[in-house]
Amino acid sequence: MVIWEWIQNVFGLLYGKFNEMLQSSLDIDGKLIALYQEFVSPLPEVIKIAGLAFLAIIIVLGVFSFVKKMLKLFIVIAVILAIILFLSRMA
Repeated sequence: MVIWEWIQNVFGLLYGKFNEMLQSSLDIDGKLIALYQEFVSPLPEVIKIAGLAFLAIIIVLGVFSFVKKMLKLFIVIAVILAIILFLSRMA
């Protein structure tokens, strides 16, 4: 158990240092907030609501499209497995 704890500590420290380095060098949160304050905040509320509705429609249609493609992929995989099972029983 001592070795497992040592491994957890080493990788935990490596992850922590890597995460701190990325946070200090990239600052993604600060850049996103600055973009919001520069471009979105000055817009009128009506345009914000229309943009939010448009974004919601895009997300919903994207999810439907993704589900449809995954269903097609599932059907193709099921047919391939059924053919393999059928051919293995005949031999």
